[in-house]
Amino acid sequence: MTIGGREELEALRRAGRVAARCLARMGEALEPGMTTGELDLIGREYMEARGARSAPEFCYEFPAATCISVNEEVAHGIAGERRIEAGDLVHIDVSLELDGYFSDTGAAYPVPPVSPERRRMISATRRALRSA
Repeated sequence: MTIGGREELEALRRAGRVAARCLARMGEALEPGMTTGELDLIGREYMEARGARSAPEFCYEFPAATCISVNEEVAHGIAGERRIEAGDLVHIDVSLELDGYFSDTGAAYPVPPVSPERRRMISATRRALRSA
């Protein structure tokens, strides 16, 4: 991708800020007992309130606004009735379009309390990412 000038750079930054803040909002709202569908709705409402739309829905007719994967789900989990439980590892992927520009971000969130085994896995994954 080539950025054609200052205006395009600013538009990409705006889209990136909305995506990053949407992800942060969803991570803050994450709690045991909620469904992945409820978490997805938080993301959808955040995007829509800022004039953005879900890129997976817009481009690929994905059945949710965000991709939410829990534990054994590798990627692009479809939000629905699955309940999030204490100890789960929840990956949230936010991809959006704002004024013709796209942004994509994601992060994994451990839901407290987190077992020692899960903490070791997260730590090892972070070390591998840093050394890659």
